Amino acid sequence: MNDFKCSFTATLITEEYSCAQAQIVTRRGGPDIACASESGSKNCEQVYIQFKDVGLPAFDAQDDLLKTPASVYNKIQFGGLQALNNLLDEDNNNEVSNIFQLIQDAEKIYVSLDNIPYTDLIGSMKAYKIKRKRK
Repeated sequence: MNDFKCSFTATLITEEYSCAQAQIVTRRGGPDIACASESGSKNCEQVYIQFKDVGLPAFDAQDDLLKTPASVYNKIQFGGLQALNNLLDEDNNNEVSNIFQLIQDAEKIYVSLDNIPYTDLIGSMKAYKIKRKRK
């Protein structure tokens, strides 16, 4: 089994989104998500870095796990993926059924992951409402 880093673990742990390359693994700290695809892992990492590059300033935050709440990172991930999905398919009802495929499709459409209009995703990142945990 390959064990490549998953950049969108937060979205997959909640089971709100899914990914064909996601594998549940057990680590010292408990359950985690790994990626079965080396290239997929690298592409997702590149997209997540771009999400943070545009999203963190919009939240007046910095990329510092000690200073920035986890909720900001979650809004950037969830809202960014949702907005990217809506850019590619307006009729998807905000459902991200396969993150790996979404990023591959975006790369095909925009020729390069660098060409995705990331600033157009900021509104969805800021508007994303984190679901409360039920007791």
